[in-house]
Amino acid sequence: MHDDESTDVASFASPRRVVPLHQAADLDSRDHLTWAYQTHVTAIYQYVYTRVGNRPDAEDLTSQVFMKATKAMRSDVSLPQLRSWLYRVAQTTLVDHWREYYADHAGELDEDVTRPPAPQENAEAVQRVDSLLAALPENYRRVLELRFLRGYSVRETARELGLSETNVKVLQFRALNRAGRERGRVS
Repeated sequence: MHDDESTDVASFASPRRVVPLHQAADLDSRDHLTWAYQTHVTAIYQYVYTRVGNRPDAEDLTSQVFMKATKAMRSDVSLPQLRSWLYRVAQTTLVDHWREYYADHAGELDEDVTRPPAPQENAEAVQRVDSLLAALPENYRRVLELRFLRGYSVRETARELGLSETNVKVLQFRALNRAGRERGRVS
């Protein structure tokens, strides 16, 4: 096997194997894809990593970006156009990732909020709830008060706060997670 056809990851991504830009127009499609990957993978990975915050997801999403890119990549564009297009592919890949992530967790929210609220137990329980709500940021506290203490629906809460229903579900999810962490501190 020739050194140029090696699939070893370390040599594949090494700078000495990057095809110079001035030769890119003369390359066949496969060489252009290889060149585009080698030239942009680090920047795209860093872009994705800063948005997801963990290595496994960043690696998976970066590979998705280049898998999507290989289907429609053109070799007749300038370097800035190619770079811009790859960032747009990365951005839409991230949007799809977050949409799927929050959709998976939105079902959990729907199950939690359809349960009827528990009746007030006693003054001590009310005091604990008040302490817990006081420890939360205002936007989280407001969402939880409207949803659980006043019994508003997601739609009514969204209307009251001037937010989308999806945003209310996300805020509620985050507020409940934060409340769970604060509960250990307040107890």
